[in-house]
Amino acid sequence: MDNFQALHKLIGKNAFKIDATNPNVIILSTKSGKKSKAAEAQSPDNLTVQGHRHELRTKRNFAGVVDSITYNDLSNLGGATSIAQLLTQLPGVTGIRNGDEPRYISVRGVSSDLNQTTLDGITLASISDGGSIRRRVNLQNIPAEMTGEDSIYKTFTAEQDGGAIGAVIEMNSRSAFDHKGLYKYINAYGIYGTEKGSAGANGIKGMSPHFGQGAKAVFSDRFGKNKEFGIVTSFRYQQRTRNTTKKWQEDSYNYFDKNGKVVSPNAPGAPGWNGMTAPRYVDGGSYSNALSTLGGATRLEWHPKDSGLTASVMGYAYQRWENSFMEHNEYLLDEAPGYKLHGKTHSITPAVIDQTPTSGREYIYRARTIGRKDNWKMNTNGVLGNLGWHDNISTLKLRAGYTWEDYFDHEPYVAARVYPNESPDSAVLADYTIDKNNVANLVKISDMNKLLHSGYTYQTVQQEYDRDHEGIVNVRLDYTRNLNANSHGFGFASGFEWRSLDATNSSNQLWYEPGGDASSSMFIPHMRNPNGPFFDLPNFPWDKQTLDAKKSRQYTELAYFRYKEQLFDGYVSLHYKWDHSELIAGVRADSVNFNSFVPETDSSSNATGNITKNRGGYINPLPSLTFVHEFPNNLRLHAVYSQSVGRPQPTDLAQAAQYSCGNSSDIQPGDINCSLSRGNPNLRPRQAQNFDASLDKFFNRGQGVVSVAYFNKIIKHDIYKTRSTELIDNELTYVTQPRNANSSTLMGVEVSFVDRNIKGPWNQSFDINASGTWMRGRMTYEGSGVSYKLHQLIEQPKYVFNGSVTWHIPQIRGAIKASFDYSAKYLEDLNDDPTQIDGYGSQPDLSLGAWHDITDDLRIKYEVYNLAGSHTRVYYGKHLNRLEAKENYGRSIYFELVYN
Repeated sequence: MDNFQALHKLIGKNAFKIDATNPNVIILSTKSGKKSKAAEAQSPDNLTVQGHRHELRTKRNFAGVVDSITYNDLSNLGGATSIAQLLTQLPGVTGIRNGDEPRYISVRGVSSDLNQTTLDGITLASISDGGSIRRRVNLQNIPAEMTGEDSIYKTFTAEQDGGAIGAVIEMNSRSAFDHKGLYKYINAYGIYGTEKGSAGANGIKGMSPHFGQGAKAVFSDRFGKNKEFGIVTSFRYQQRTRNTTKKWQEDSYNYFDKNGKVVSPNAPGAPGWNGMTAPRYVDGGSYSNALSTLGGATRLEWHPKDSGLTASVMGYAYQRWENSFMEHNEYLLDEAPGYKLHGKTHSITPAVIDQTPTSGREYIYRARTIGRKDNWKMNTNGVLGNLGWHDNISTLKLRAGYTWEDYFDHEPYVAARVYPNESPDSAVLADYTIDKNNVANLVKISDMNKLLHSGYTYQTVQQEYDRDHEGIVNVRLDYTRNLNANSHGFGFASGFEWRSLDATNSSNQLWYEPGGDASSSMFIPHMRNPNGPFFDLPNFPWDKQTLDAKKSRQYTELAYFRYKEQLFDGYVSLHYKWDHSELIAGVRADSVNFNSFVPETDSSSNATGNITKNRGGYINPLPSLTFVHEFPNNLRLHAVYSQSVGRPQPTDLAQAAQYSCGNSSDIQPGDINCSLSRGNPNLRPRQAQNFDASLDKFFNRGQGVVSVAYFNKIIKHDIYKTRSTELIDNELTYVTQPRNANSSTLMGVEVSFVDRNIKGPWNQSFDINASGTWMRGRMTYEGSGVSYKLHQLIEQPKYVFNGSVTWHIPQIRGAIKASFDYSAKYLEDLNDDPTQIDGYGSQPDLSLGAWHDITDDLRIKYEVYNLAGSHTRVYYGKHLNRLEAKENYGRSIYFELVYN
């Protein structure tokens, strides 16, 4: 038995409460025979406090820098909680959003593609945005109730996977041995979303404007003669609305004189300008979305008594799907309206009517309507096995698993446009307003019926059937000696890992001939906001469209690729531990080889029907050195140096070459008339040198910690898409592909404070978890023959603030909890022209929850997400200072009934 079990045996099972948070100090306190309700709520034996103490114990026992969080069924804000939402409460974490929820996380300003994510030590397969094959793991697909403690390791030893520059995200599945016996948890809830979007007005049946519902459950029990067997199972069902309105702001305006005539040039400051700005483009969309999740996980465990053996097998299967409808209307407002009558052109003055600095009326020159329907489905699955043995000195652990994801999507897309006649009898006018962000909104269209019957014709008619798959087989064997928490002297760890990744991307695309009357497939929705005509997508006449077979075949063949990767890793890590210090030195060999299969193309970028195979690989030794020292008064110093890699994305290595001359948007005026876009199978992985130092002060009997950390990363062979000039078939050609042409640096300071069970008056208490991180990044990338320097990395905000506060109120047998996170603006995509790079604006998020027990077994919870009503904003420009789009998802309100 381990030391903790031995202590229980020595003093008796029920004699004392034992606090062993600090491995150097054991605190025994007496147990009272009977507890009041208030005392029960404060008890250190309850699940919440146990979880919090375990988090800090993990932080204290790890020689490097780690932050952990434990999902608790009763006290977490759990209406929509995924692992991604849970982890955004930890220091240095930025939630990379998908709508109103985080989908991925960036840690300390490093792109989510450069994290390594595991469940019980097994690497997870993941298909990311829109079915693309990337390294980032979609944490939105993993319900938090499936796991116990989740940790973010920010420094690396040789024992950890070398493919992380940001962090190693380690999730640990729940265990039946977390409870003494039978454990039951059931949560049923209703959801109200405040944003209606176009649901109920788009002619599509079954789309809820506001309401959703869900349920989740966890059951756990132990059985056998000595309770050596355990089973834990979790289940979730949820359906909710995520309706949206979105506004795009085109950087295009009209400028008029006092008589309502456009000035020349049409620009601010031109002679005669009246000083007011009118929109030229007005662009907006309404969305109705129904998001659903269904699935569960089961884990069987075996802990035979006094044997040192442990074994488990776990399976999980979750399906997440969305029915999404987009209705998008774009209007080009005329700066100089006119019409022809009897062969003579008549100009219209004034071109703007009743203009004020924030409103006015203009003529519609062109209207464009887009209808898009997404029916995507993602299956997330895994089977994991774990066999371990330990004695007082050694541990041996074998882990194996297969995880896979499948993505399916059917996306019909239809666009039509019209140029209304601007004669007095046919003209259509639009009333607009301009808000404080200079975003234009249409508040009225003079005659919607007249617009609908102005002659809409099809511009694009398309259907796309995507199917993507990724599977990962992973086997790990690890051995340690003399590395227990109370061990001293020399110890070591060694191990081996094999991993096989197989990913396929395919898309069956159907393109139809444009043109033809579209108005018969359109209708006017019943909406207060005059968004414009909508397409009747459920009844769209696909059978009457003419298929462009050549274009369909070409795009279908070019969309295919397959990527296969084999990883072989081995490591040795040497430890030496004194009474108050520990030194760890190790090296890991990271070896990868891969095959990519892409469509072959001819000189005109047409698919030939053949497949090209490319091979590649690399091996990197990754040394690391860690030192930790514990000073008096529970003060711990960590100093860590490590090397790690950022493996190239499969989509960067495997991409079909697309060549064109004379008609590409990549082509600039001048002598260069051709462009080529392709992958790069010769990419080397990023190589990072990581320097970290932190100081932790533990207090309040191990229930509190204040931490200050400094980090610095120097990233060599960074990967960005660059453009160069090459001679291909005697033509000067712009070649765009990912290259190892750049270097980046990142440094920052992270401060965090955690204190659990802060005593207040009248038996009340508080839990506080707060952190702030400052980061500074530097990168150089190649544009159109010019090198640009940016003071930010991809997905790296300058500031991040995260945390939560819980106020326990025993008088109502409940509590109030607020969780918050804020990230400053960050880059998302680069561009050859740095004035066109884009990213997200600052995003504050505040959620509030409250609960109280109505009986010993029943609890009622109330939760509001996005309480502050913040919007998602997209910006562009070298400094992300020009607004491109604004999205409004409203608030989500949860009412929950919990049985435990």
